[in-house]
Amino acid sequence: MHPYHSLEQIKDQLRARPLFLLLIKTDQCGVCDSVLNKLERFLPDFPDVHGGYVRMEDAPEISGEYLVFTAPTLLMFAEGKEVFRQSRFILMGDVEKNVRSWSEAMQS
Repeated sequence: MHPYHSLEQIKDQLRARPLFLLLIKTDQCGVCDSVLNKLERFLPDFPDVHGGYVRMEDAPEISGEYLVFTAPTLLMFAEGKEVFRQSRFILMGDVEKNVRSWSEAMQS
């Protein structure tokens, strides 16, 4: 998972990457760190999905742009459009299912 520090960096990735998984986290959030660690373990199985994270403290405009009011929030984009979202309670089974499904759909 690549760290990003601004909304503009994230928008650049959305334009450049067909599949992009974005974790929005905050400092001092143990759940956020746990989700990040889990994502870093399973994302290598999906080389066509680019993963990144941003701290809301680094880019507060993220909240307004993507209507994120709590952390952690996980967003998945396919060709720049949001296709999956989970906030606060991240169910890794659902995340992996969606990542797998979109990865397979984009390859066919």
